[in-house]
Amino acid sequence: MRVTEKMIFESTINQTGKSRENLARAQEQVASGSRVLHPGDDPVAASLSVGHTVDKARYTAIGQTAQRAADELNAADTALDGITAVANRALEIATQFGNDSYGPTDRATAAVEVNGIYQQALSLLNSTYGGRYIFGGFKDNAAPFAADGSFVGDSNTREVEVAPGLYQAASLNADTIVKGGTSGVDLLQTMTDLSTSLQQNDANGIRAGLSNLNLCINQLAAGRTIAGMAQDQFQSAVSTAQDATADEKVKIGTLLDADILDASTRLASAQYALSATLSATAKTLSMSLADKLG
Repeated sequence: MRVTEKMIFESTINQTGKSRENLARAQEQVASGSRVLHPGDDPVAASLSVGHTVDKARYTAIGQTAQRAADELNAADTALDGITAVANRALEIATQFGNDSYGPTDRATAAVEVNGIYQQALSLLNSTYGGRYIFGGFKDNAAPFAADGSFVGDSNTREVEVAPGLYQAASLNADTIVKGGTSGVDLLQTMTDLSTSLQQNDANGIRAGLSNLNLCINQLAAGRTIAGMAQDQFQSAVSTAQDATADEKVKIGTLLDADILDASTRLASAQYALSATLSATAKTLSMSLADKLG
């Protein structure tokens, strides 16, 4: 087949274009640090990286939600600590003023203090975190404890994912911890009864409340234990999720990132190839022109 000048010209133009494309790709890889800039650069690596990107996003989300759950449980534990202090103070008052050496005036004054710490407990039980009532169960958009001490929240506990497909309780059942559920003791009612007995100068009634206050303190301690264990699990989930996120990031980098030394070498080769192509093209066109003029 006869090689025409047109064929030579088109061939040199194509070679120059390919050399420019190779140089542009090499420059882009060096500048971005990425080996796979478009799916077509390495379809298999690009496809695998999508899965790892999805996993990375999921682990990131798990870590973030687990951290929020741990923070909320910490707020709940802090509130329970304050409520425990209130219950202990009520126990001290009941122990002191159950003594027959105290009379109506002293006990009436003590009743005022009990009413005050009752309000403190109620305020702590209606604590919020992140705009949510932490002791309300699923009904976390309104105060779970009414002024009379009744529980108007629910006994459900929210769950948060701590690993793919694995969930952990992220809230506390205040109905059990504070109200005693079906078999325990109601702290707020016990405090109300103590105040009434103090106001009525009822020494036997005051002393009768001691055992209930001790049971309430034990219920609060059990609730704090649950909160502490859950916090530990969520913090562990945060750490695990962070490690998994970092691992997925490494996997993505292995698939997509460019080896800088290799990319730099290919850039230099592409620059040399383009230079050689341009030189060869110039010579070819010069010889063709010379033939025309000869």
